Amino acid sequence: MKQMLSASHQSAYDASTLPFPRFITSSEAKQIASFNKRSHFHLATPSNFSLPHTVCSYGFFILSPNHWNPITQTFTRPFRFSHNRLLIAQIFQKKDTATPRLCIKTNHPATHLELAHIKNAFRRMFRLDEDLTRFHNLHPQAARKHFGRLLRSPNLFEDIIKTITTCNVTWPNTIRMNKLLVQNVGRGAFPSPNQLAALTETELKNLCKVGYRASRIIELARNIVNSDLNLRDFEDPSLTTDQLHKKFLSIHGIGPYAAANLCQLLSHYNHIPIDSETYRYFCKTHDLKRPDKPAGYKRLDKKINKHYKPYAPYQFLAYWFDLWHHYEDHLAKPASEWHNSEADAFTASQFN
Repeated sequence: MKQMLSASHQSAYDASTLPFPRFITSSEAKQIASFNKRSHFHLATPSNFSLPHTVCSYGFFILSPNHWNPITQTFTRPFRFSHNRLLIAQIFQKKDTATPRLCIKTNHPATHLELAHIKNAFRRMFRLDEDLTRFHNLHPQAARKHFGRLLRSPNLFEDIIKTITTCNVTWPNTIRMNKLLVQNVGRGAFPSPNQLAALTETELKNLCKVGYRASRIIELARNIVNSDLNLRDFEDPSLTTDQLHKKFLSIHGIGPYAAANLCQLLSHYNHIPIDSETYRYFCKTHDLKRPDKPAGYKRLDKKINKHYKPYAPYQFLAYWFDLWHHYEDHLAKPASEWHNSEADAFTASQFN
């Protein structure tokens, strides 16, 4: 990743030594390093919660503006507030207390409203309100490994943009697009709908190297800004997975895979987003030949869905447990110990 940073950012941050995101400047790093007591606050967690297992459970932890430090086991994330105020929050888990909790500190003292926003953001990111008892009863191994609270974004808008940047592209390019979105549009934080809606397609392509995705990203942002699309409607708990999947398909640029992935990001786990990586993994681990015709892939889809049906309605969580631990086995270490160079370089060819 170092070769992808501008000269100014290279001098400000060495990802191998500091527990801060790649875009944080030297002065901001010094501010975080000297937190005062007014900057500290806590967030309660379920009794079996593990910060490393939760943060490092899904590829979003590698994407800007998220940053996990494998040495200090801390998670860092910026938040943009009114008047262009940027707060950088760092979170770690307190293990020496009777009640499990997370400790959060910021580079500047936070107001009550900012504090509430940061807490709610982390609560959503870590899915702290989800009850995983039923899934863990179906999958005891996942329970033993504190697995099931897959990392997501602070809001659905960022989840959608990140999902769009994962489609039809290599993982290093996904990382690059998100880094440039944060660096060139969000000015240190993930860009808001207003910031993206103000750009032309050409500007977004040039700034963030998103290619054909530019029109889809800008259309989504403008529809939100113009109130033609309300993302709260997608978070209605009364929606079935099929209804939610259909709603996501109504967004320009969201296909079946992206819609299924967005469903699991809203905790609808009974659809598996099947893509080329699913086929690669399943065929390799089940000693199957990769199909060469559409009919063969349809049969393979049925085999995949049948294999994970015993875990209903948590098929995706069971599948992701297998795939994620396949990655960890390949690198011979848990994801919480991956360094940037290891996590950034993932490509399917490494696993063939």
